[in-house]
Amino acid sequence: MKKEYLILILIIAILAGYLVLKKEDGRHYTLPEPPSVDTEKIDRLTVAQTDQTLDFVRTESGWAVTKHAYPADDGAVKKMLDVISGLTLSALVSEKQDVTRYELDPSRVLTVTAFQGGTPVMSFKIGKTAPTFNHTFVMLENDANIYHANDSFRAHFNKSVDEFRDRKVLTFQEKDIEKITLQTPEKQVVLTARKPAEDEKEQDSTPVFDYPDGSSPDPKTVSNLLYSLSALTCDRFATDTNKADLKALSPGLTVILDNGTSRVLTLFEPDGDESMPATSSMNDYVFFLKPQVAEDITSYALDLAGLTPPEEEETKE
Repeated sequence: MKKEYLILILIIAILAGYLVLKKEDGRHYTLPEPPSVDTEKIDRLTVAQTDQTLDFVRTESGWAVTKHAYPADDGAVKKMLDVISGLTLSALVSEKQDVTRYELDPSRVLTVTAFQGGTPVMSFKIGKTAPTFNHTFVMLENDANIYHANDSFRAHFNKSVDEFRDRKVLTFQEKDIEKITLQTPEKQVVLTARKPAEDEKEQDSTPVFDYPDGSSPDPKTVSNLLYSLSALTCDRFATDTNKADLKALSPGLTVILDNGTSRVLTLFEPDGDESMPATSSMNDYVFFLKPQVAEDITSYALDLAGLTPPEEEETKE
């Protein structure tokens, strides 16, 4: 019996020694430090995948994406730049180049390269998000090892061109609008803001509008229309239609907002698609509005123009 105890103690001692040595061995490596990058100096960024390479270029007016120089969503680009400048490795995961297991193989890897003045200053590969969702598997340039990087950030880079584009199509301050013109195939209506009294000039409020005959529209409807347009974003951009293609079509609704500068939003009837095609004087491309957004804008405008369908009037009542 004593002999069995001795053998058991010996086995435990061997296992304990092995675990201690293994733990100590795990401390022998030093994690590399990614290059230090000043994101303010980065003027170009590429994200390469198997089926596409997205090229971002810093311009005087902001970031642009692809050879078409589409305005890019600055917030989306900032998230990528924050990852690049703050990339921190937390653990060595594999020295066996097991790229498939970590989605760092050619069919799934994202290769990110940042440039300054035409010179690459940092490049790394992004694999899948770790099961903890707090880390991402990465590989550094000229390093075959696979590491844990802090945070989950693959989704910031793994997007289509359309997802990276800036979808703002109309912006203004509601309080600054001096005139609203509503044009439909049936009629045109103009609403003009009243000139504020001297004691009201400093107030930061939405102006009150009047029709040409001196009567006033429902202020809530005016406010709803301006609010829905003041920071308008589109659902997506058209891929095979440009503004010239729509010139021959008759718009269903045109809204012109004046405050010294005219901002024009034009809505067209959907053609086999629930989303409504539209154009804006503040954007160079044809885009689509979500059905509910287009419906709200149209409803407010028609109500102000006195063209609300009878059935909708009954619903409101």
